[in-house]
Amino acid sequence: MTIGVWVLGDQLWAGQSALASCQASKSPVILIESLHQGQALPYHLQKLVLVWSAMRHFAQDLRATGWNVTYKQSVDFNTPLVAWIKHHKISELRVMTPTDRPFMHLIQRLALPCKNHLHA
Repeated sequence: MTIGVWVLGDQLWAGQSALASCQASKSPVILIESLHQGQALPYHLQKLVLVWSAMRHFAQDLRATGWNVTYKQSVDFNTPLVAWIKHHKISELRVMTPTDRPFMHLIQRLALPCKNHLHA
């Protein structure tokens, strides 16, 4: 059984619950830049640049501390997430509960071939 962790763009700290519930040497991590998500909400372009830059730096920080991190840029979340799940044979996906309701609904709607576990 492989537990994977999906880190969202507003959850960039090593102590967040999904990461804290796993071991760096055993749980792969994914961060995804979604162009569709960036266009769907009224984000200012400079804000997107800052969020995506912070995500890239956080991915590097996680790698430096032993995490197996995949960083993807995509049109959507679903395509790279499903491919990553299949590649790593993820049987359980842990995601810290999103702070905004629309994103929570997005995660719940994603067609994932594994069990979701949201961590508050």
